[in-house]
Amino acid sequence: MTVSRRKIVAAAAGLVGSLAGCAGGSGGGESTSEPTATATDTPEPTATETPTPSGPPEDAPTFTIVNENKTFIPMVAEVDPGTVVEWTTESLSSHSVTSMYPSASKSSRRAWNPDVASEWEFNQDFGAENVTHYFPEPGVYEYKCNYDFGHIGGCAAVVVGDQDYDQERLPCEPQ
Repeated sequence: MTVSRRKIVAAAAGLVGSLAGCAGGSGGGESTSEPTATATDTPEPTATETPTPSGPPEDAPTFTIVNENKTFIPMVAEVDPGTVVEWTTESLSSHSVTSMYPSASKSSRRAWNPDVASEWEFNQDFGAENVTHYFPEPGVYEYKCNYDFGHIGGCAAVVVGDQDYDQERLPCEPQ
């Protein structure tokens, strides 16, 4: 049985009217005034948009990046839009995937190549547990490890789709 908002409002108005009739009055005598009706406007129900799923589809391809000896392998990962990237390590130490992006307010998070880098926000530690991120849109997504950034392999990029990104240089070198 489907109950509309209109039926609920009508039932509530009837209940309130009944209770007001029981509680009101002048102490039990005859009323000398005529009852008055009050018209109420019942709002029309509005349609709500169906939310767009934010996660990857179940059949999304997966690409694995390994942090080995303080180096992301590969340092530049080329994937298709709609790919889930998974970062793993066999190291006993902690690592992170920390996004670098053009509009970052902190210089420690500002992209090395702001002319080609894409906006994204990601900052996850990993070690025993892998971390993943879904890349639905084409772009160049630069990132670093907060713990290994002083090491030459502690910076990397995920290149999604066909992008102009010079792979002869390291991701943390300006292009």
